[in-house]
Amino acid sequence: MVDIFGFWKNIDRSATIHPADKPIFDRLKNAHGFDLRCLPLNFAGRLRDAPVVLLYLSPGFAQFDLKIARSKEGQEHLACQRTGRAGLVDINPAAARWRAERLGWLGDPEQLQKKVAIANIGAYHSRTFVDHHVLAALPSSRAMLDWAQGTLFPQAERGDRMVVCMRAANFWGLEPGQRYGKALYAPLTTRGGHMIRGELRNEIERRARHYLDGSHRKS
Repeated sequence: MVDIFGFWKNIDRSATIHPADKPIFDRLKNAHGFDLRCLPLNFAGRLRDAPVVLLYLSPGFAQFDLKIARSKEGQEHLACQRTGRAGLVDINPAAARWRAERLGWLGDPEQLQKKVAIANIGAYHSRTFVDHHVLAALPSSRAMLDWAQGTLFPQAERGDRMVVCMRAANFWGLEPGQRYGKALYAPLTTRGGHMIRGELRNEIERRARHYLDGSHRKS
């Protein structure tokens, strides 16, 4: 079984391409939309044990990502994030704004740092995501999918954790508008990653409060 945290141990702090992905990018010769000047990673927060995990497709791009990649502080931050034990803290102002908008339905982002994690299929930044075929070819993407389907999803189906797919459900192997088991959700969402209003969204918001305050363990 794939260990996503072990996979990300095998990269230097300053590297902008995971060694397992390098042969694919070498063959493509820049025929893709990913910015390979940024530090790669396809999760953020305490993915090992956060009670709520949100699923997306691929990280976006901001100029500040380049500054992070070049700085010791940024490299240290990503190295800590790759352990899956660091809180959901941003040193990138653009990423902080994005998460404040997307996580608003869960509460104050500062209060969620140890309780919410984010997982992406893709690990590489891009302004506009169009490279679905490249994503499928990258070992880093397959590692995340294998780990999610073999470890994370069963945890959610048992009710140990709550997982909500906010983007690209089909790529994650889920069907939009469905709940699987006790707490694996794939609600209908907009392209921007916002849930569409309806009964399933109401249920998700209600259940999320229980997972965030720990009361789900009593039910």
